Amino acid sequence: MARAARLISEINSYTIILKANNDIQFNSHDKEVFLDTINKYNQVLEYKFLAYNLTDTVLTFVIYDCDTPIDTVMRKIVVSFVSKYNLYHNHSGKVFKTRFVSLPAHSVKDVWDMVYDVHNLGDSQYNSALDYYNNKYINLECAKQFYGNKSNFEKAVINRSNVDTLKSKIVKTKINDAELISYITKEVMPIEDLKKLEKNKLAALLTDIISKTSASCRQIARITSFPLRMLWNLGKSKSSNKETK
Repeated sequence: MARAARLISEINSYTIILKANNDIQFNSHDKEVFLDTINKYNQVLEYKFLAYNLTDTVLTFVIYDCDTPIDTVMRKIVVSFVSKYNLYHNHSGKVFKTRFVSLPAHSVKDVWDMVYDVHNLGDSQYNSALDYYNNKYINLECAKQFYGNKSNFEKAVINRSNVDTLKSKIVKTKINDAELISYITKEVMPIEDLKKLEKNKLAALLTDIISKTSASCRQIARITSFPLRMLWNLGKSKSSNKETK
């Protein structure tokens, strides 16, 4: 199956998401190397690096005003980082699970919405919001033009709450089986009672569970014993409904 064409930003600005391969966990050294790699190509390709959140399995960041095609930028960054990672860890094989995900910005407001969203992921000590105005990797001049001062920046980050869209596209914190059972039992109804519902009511509740938790359809099927194919179809239906709104 052919890959879908990458969506292009009219202002050459993107949130980028790189997910580690299943056997990979990035440590502090790896994250420092990644930031140094970003900075190295920042000097060469002259893009503006505005935000990042680096976890053990997902690297998320915002690039702004990049005249070089994003595929070219990311190819250089990924090849360089992977080479350093493999050498340091004596590793061979894939480091990233898939090619990078790019979410295009279509206005300057989009860019700063993305910055807010990445900062509000808040699940890593490697998050540029922690010391933004003393961060050697961030393009501070660009940030100051928008925020004005540190106080305005801090207010924007603290008051920002509408981050569900980006979080869902990046990496929701995985819910374990016990947490999923507890959520269904307390917020919906006991699983055994779910099994007694008529089809339409059951479909509505299962769709709600898929939407409101980070659980996969496979995990829900395992916990509830509902058919995986049915849950997949409900998940697809949920996505289709969002796209048509």
